[in-house]
Amino acid sequence: MVGAGRIWERGTEWDAVRALLAREALTAPGRERALQADPLTGVAEVQSALEATQQAREALAAIGPPALEGLSDIRPLLDRCRAVGSVLAAAELATLVPVLDTAPKLTAWGRAVRPVAPALDALTGSLPRLPDLSQALSRAIEPGGEVLDAASPRLGRLRRDLRERRRRLVGELERLLQGTDERILAERFVTIRHGRYVVPIRAEARGRFRGIVHDRSQSGQTLFVEPEHLVEANNDLVELARAEEHEIARILAELTDAVRARLAALDRLIDAIGTLDWIVARARVAERMAATMPQIDGERRVSLGDARHPLLLEQSWRDPARQVVPADLELGPERPLLLITGPNAGGKTIALKTLALLAGMAQIGCHIPAREGSRLPVFTGLYAIIGDEQSVAENLSTFSAFVRQIREVLDAADEGSLVLLDELGAGTDPDEGAALAQAILEELDTRGALVVATTHLEPLKTFAATHPRARNASVEFDPATLAPTFRLRYDQPGQSLALAIAARLGLGPDLVRRATAHRSEHAARLSELLARLDAQGRSEAERARELALARNEAAARLAAAREAETRATAKAREIVDKARADAAALLADIRRALATEWERLKRADRTRPALEESRRRVRDVATKLEPALRDPLLPETETTLLPGSTVTAQHLGLRGELVSISGTTATVRSGTVTVRVPLQALRPETAPAAQSALPRAGGTITLPEKAGVAPELHLLGRTTDETRDLVEQYLDDAFMAGLRTVRLIHGKGTGALRKAVRDLLAVHPLVDSYRDGEAAEGGAGATVAALKVS
Repeated sequence: MVGAGRIWERGTEWDAVRALLAREALTAPGRERALQADPLTGVAEVQSALEATQQAREALAAIGPPALEGLSDIRPLLDRCRAVGSVLAAAELATLVPVLDTAPKLTAWGRAVRPVAPALDALTGSLPRLPDLSQALSRAIEPGGEVLDAASPRLGRLRRDLRERRRRLVGELERLLQGTDERILAERFVTIRHGRYVVPIRAEARGRFRGIVHDRSQSGQTLFVEPEHLVEANNDLVELARAEEHEIARILAELTDAVRARLAALDRLIDAIGTLDWIVARARVAERMAATMPQIDGERRVSLGDARHPLLLEQSWRDPARQVVPADLELGPERPLLLITGPNAGGKTIALKTLALLAGMAQIGCHIPAREGSRLPVFTGLYAIIGDEQSVAENLSTFSAFVRQIREVLDAADEGSLVLLDELGAGTDPDEGAALAQAILEELDTRGALVVATTHLEPLKTFAATHPRARNASVEFDPATLAPTFRLRYDQPGQSLALAIAARLGLGPDLVRRATAHRSEHAARLSELLARLDAQGRSEAERARELALARNEAAARLAAAREAETRATAKAREIVDKARADAAALLADIRRALATEWERLKRADRTRPALEESRRRVRDVATKLEPALRDPLLPETETTLLPGSTVTAQHLGLRGELVSISGTTATVRSGTVTVRVPLQALRPETAPAAQSALPRAGGTITLPEKAGVAPELHLLGRTTDETRDLVEQYLDDAFMAGLRTVRLIHGKGTGALRKAVRDLLAVHPLVDSYRDGEAAEGGAGATVAALKVS
């Protein structure tokens, strides 16, 4: 990481990851940014880069990618243009136009993604836009690189003149060919040699054709001759062609000067295009890897769940059969030294590289292939010594190369560093190598660095198990098959299993037995202890899995019981709802019966026997209602608020008889006062003796007293709607009270009330006839109606 963080590349394959990112870029500046990406070391910078990648992923999902494909790299042209007096060719100038035209497209794309990617909108919104330069280039040069006639008026005139002169000259030559003896001509066609129009003549006929020879065929049998009388015409044509060339050169120089004047803006445009392409490339790689945005940890804590090696992921894209096994990587300031042990080919080095690459990716703004919520600190330096660096040319053994490298690491490592050491202590005497390795780890700890190392040395396993700031981890192996699972187990050292793996790989059993006998007693006991610890760990892991399975099973049963309870509750609610619906339907039937009886009462003869018959039918309906009134599932408002019941309206301080129900309103009579109130505002009268809202069998319907209804109704000041409601209710009350005639006082006014009253009287079933009032009755300001009372 030059100029930012520092990756001390020793086999981490960092360049391969940058190449992977570069392949997703669409422009040369974007690819360069990927190939030269150096991790950032400022927390705010890293967070901003990660957020930009997240916004780019959301923009790609919402709108799609920006228009970056197919753009040429114009930076070499701009560099040439910086030299004063330099002139770009027409084809070179033509390549600038698509780049210039990209700026407004990217700005429009930025506006479209603004809701999900404000940072990208800010980047594209600041792009330099040079429409005048783009138009000047497009007007003068076609996309293929030819200068157009419209580039200047003079060029247009010159080219028109050239075309005309060529046409005339070719016509002259063709006529000459038609009139020339075939024994003179080699072919009958007009051609060009050295910029001049000529005709092919047989070599032996040269003396019979006057003109200038400009070329001959390879066989020498054909001469290309410019006819003598057309020399001047050819001269004029050549002069015009030279004038055309000069004018084109002048136009290209002028256009190059225009580009040179805008170099600063063009540099900013190319820089912004490269930046946008780099951000989008990171987003594309993140999507392909199903990566997540890591959280930046300010306490130097590494917590990577299900971390996957990015290059192994890339291999799985090409070959899905190659599955990538994830690993959990944990490291923190309390125990900053992690020793990974276990057999060869078990995944120790892959764990180191995965940590190195994911840390580097996060610090260039990439999302990482790890579980959501993974955390990484921002490292100021990442130092990795992975692989054999021995060199015969430099007289370096493996151990000598390691010592030289670790010296450089110790000179640079500090509290912001991550140090990764592969096969620590190898390459020399195991006892001395282990002692040196332990001293190196202790020194790195004093410098505050986070360290992950792999080793096979038994003393280092003991060091990691006993040192308060160190921790053991091992790569898991299947003891039955000796095949690696590539998973890490923490707080448990691993066995090297060299002899067992050698046997599995084909070494003879006698040789393996002899090697086993040569092992020291201490090493054998230690190996046996590690094997017992491994078996014990597996047993505990198996018990943990069984407990987890039991917990999951209990949770499933509890969920099933709760689901059954929910279904039972829903079934009970369904039964209650059905019962209420049946009760409501019964109530509706009773209401319809009462309404039918009321209509029959209003339209039938008003004799006393007829009224008695109506009372009998109402009592029959009340008898049918008795079971419904005793149904506890019937809502209170449905079982008690029926015509004829005594009700109260507390907000009015009113107590009276419920006369009728119409929709959501009810008519209540209290003495001589009749009012309409909302149905929901009424409550049944709670008398000491339980009474049905309808008359029980043997009861009577008490009609309004005649003295309780006035013989006239004043309507002055009412609206037409109010008038219709009041008149209809008044006519019902007057009829039930036995009044033969009533007077409706509406006044003269505009005549609207009079018309509303008479329109109602004309169709009302209780009205026999109506007339204007006499002079003593109010004249035209009143209407007298005769009711159908027997």
